[in-house]
Amino acid sequence: MTGETTGGAADLDRRLADAVERLGHGLRSLAQRSARAQGLSPLQQQVVLALAGQPAARREVNALAAEFDVTTPTMSDAVGALERKLLLARSPSSDGRRRLLTLTAQGEVVARELATWDEPLLTALAKLPVEDRATTLDTLLHLIGDLHRRGVVSVARMCTTCRFFSPDVHPDPAAPHHCNLLRTPLPLAELRTDCPEHEPATA
Repeated sequence: MTGETTGGAADLDRRLADAVERLGHGLRSLAQRSARAQGLSPLQQQVVLALAGQPAARREVNALAAEFDVTTPTMSDAVGALERKLLLARSPSSDGRRRLLTLTAQGEVVARELATWDEPLLTALAKLPVEDRATTLDTLLHLIGDLHRRGVVSVARMCTTCRFFSPDVHPDPAAPHHCNLLRTPLPLAELRTDCPEHEPATA
């Protein structure tokens, strides 16, 4: 019986991994389609969308390279191409020691047009019950957190990788985790994927 259970669980894990891979393939196809419509590469699209919402501290070539897990030269090439397309500009930071990347007016227009690139996925998700979406979010954040600790995912500013996060300390299945910074239970539906107060958990 143990062997059957283990084999069944291993098969389930493989099918889950296949499903995640297929979902990733679909998202890459969506990204390529919307980027192509704007005359951009998928990485250039990611940069435009990131600059539309990133705080100033993360609007630098090195920070974006880490964010999207590419080399600094690769990111520099993408940024240079966007400069030539007049979609972004470089400006000195307040201390004058760094060069911040900022979208131009034209870049902001393109960012707004790109903002709905993942609309098919959001439409599909909206058909699921809120409780299922919240549970899926919790599962995915724990999975990404584990991959982050293993060095597979470079940047992860999520609840599950934060030092203020305490998992499974409350009896309510809809809000089992706790944020020690806010001193409040964390509903699954409110878990964050990019928290401005995030502080990495120690190993």
